[in-house]
Amino acid sequence: MIGVILRKELLDLFRDRKTWMAAVILPIVLWPALILLMVNLQVQSENQARQNVPIAIQGHQSRVEEALWADGHIQIVQPADPLGALRAGDVRAIVRIDDQFDNKIAHRQTATVTVVYNASNSNSQAAYDLVNQRLQALRKHLEAERLWSLGLTEQAVTPLAITGEDASTQGQKAGSLLGFIIPLMLILSTATGAMPAATDFMAGEKERGTLEALLTTPASARSILLGKMAATAVMGAFSGVISVVVMMVTFSRLPAAAGAAAGTAGEFARSILTVLTPGLAVVMLMMILLVALLFAALMLTVSSYAKSFKESQTYMTPFVLVAAVAGYMVMFAAPDALPGWYFVVPFVNVAALMKELLYGIMNAGHAALVIGSLAVYTAGAVALSAAAFGRESLVVRG
Repeated sequence: MIGVILRKELLDLFRDRKTWMAAVILPIVLWPALILLMVNLQVQSENQARQNVPIAIQGHQSRVEEALWADGHIQIVQPADPLGALRAGDVRAIVRIDDQFDNKIAHRQTATVTVVYNASNSNSQAAYDLVNQRLQALRKHLEAERLWSLGLTEQAVTPLAITGEDASTQGQKAGSLLGFIIPLMLILSTATGAMPAATDFMAGEKERGTLEALLTTPASARSILLGKMAATAVMGAFSGVISVVVMMVTFSRLPAAAGAAAGTAGEFARSILTVLTPGLAVVMLMMILLVALLFAALMLTVSSYAKSFKESQTYMTPFVLVAAVAGYMVMFAAPDALPGWYFVVPFVNVAALMKELLYGIMNAGHAALVIGSLAVYTAGAVALSAAAFGRESLVVRG
C-alpha cells in the first residue's frame, strides 16, 4: 500500500510545473549559470581595471617614470589636486617620489617611493598592484647596479634562499575546490527539492480537502504517511543528485571560463571529474538519501501544523536557513581539522563528511558517527511526524 501511495504522489508531483521548477530546472540552469556569470564578470572586471590606468606623480625622477611608462597600460597625469582626484576616482594611484631620491641612490642609501591608493576602490587596488609590480622591477635593477659597483653578485648577499613547494596532488586541488561548495549545494538542494512536496502533501491537501478523502480509503494512516514521506524524500534526493552532478560539471568548466591556458584547463577539468570515484558516488548518494529522509520527516511534521498552503510555505523558510548554515559551517574549515562534534550535529555532519571525502580523507569513525547520528535523528523525526499525523485536529480541515 505504501508503494501505491508513493507512485500516486510522485505522478501528481511530476505533473506539477512548480515541482519541475524547484527540483529540476533550478539546479540545472540557475546555479551553473550564476557561477559562470560571476566568474566571467570577475575576469572582465580585473581586465578592465588593468586597462588605461591614470597615475599621478608627485616629484620627479626619470628612472621611476620610465619604469611606470614601460607598462603600456599606465598613463601619467598631473591633476591640480592629486589626493582629491584619487578620492574622486579620476586617478587610481599617486606615486610620491623622495625629494632626495637621486642623492640617496648615489650615496647608496635607501630612497623612498610611496604609492597612495584608495583601498575601498577595486580599480585603485588593481592600480596599486600594477605600479608596485613595476617599482619592484626597478628596485631589483637598482640592486643589481649597486652590487656590480661594489664588485659583488646577488648570490654573495643572498645567504639563504627560501622556496615553497606545493605537495598537493591535482586530485586534492580539485577536491579542495569541490569541498568548498558541494556540501552546501547538496544540503541546500535537497531541502529546496523536498519543500514543495512536503507543503502540498500535508497543508495543500488539507486545504483542498483531499487529505480527508484519502484517509477514508482502505489505506492505513501509517501507509499514507510513509508513502507521502517516501515521495517527499525522493523529490529531495532527486534535486540533490542533480545539483551535485551539475555543479561538478560546472566546476570542470571554470578554468576555461576564466580564460586559463588550454592545457591547464583541460588537466584541471579531468581532475575534477576523476574525484567522483564509484565509491564516493555511492557514499554521496547514501548521504543524500538520508538527508532527504530526515528533511521529509521534519517538513511533513511542520506542514501538519499549517492551516493553509501559504502558511506552510512560511513555516518551511527556516529549513533553507538551517541548510545554508550547515553548509557555511564547513565551507571555510580545513578538511583535515574538522572538530569531532561536527560529525554528530544534524546536517552539519553530512557537510563535514562530504568535505573530507572530496578531499580524499577516508575516516571510518567519522562515517559511522554520521550514519548513526542521522539514523537516530531520522527515527525521532519520523516518530514526531507520526504523532502529528495521528492527531485528528492537525490533519482534518477545521
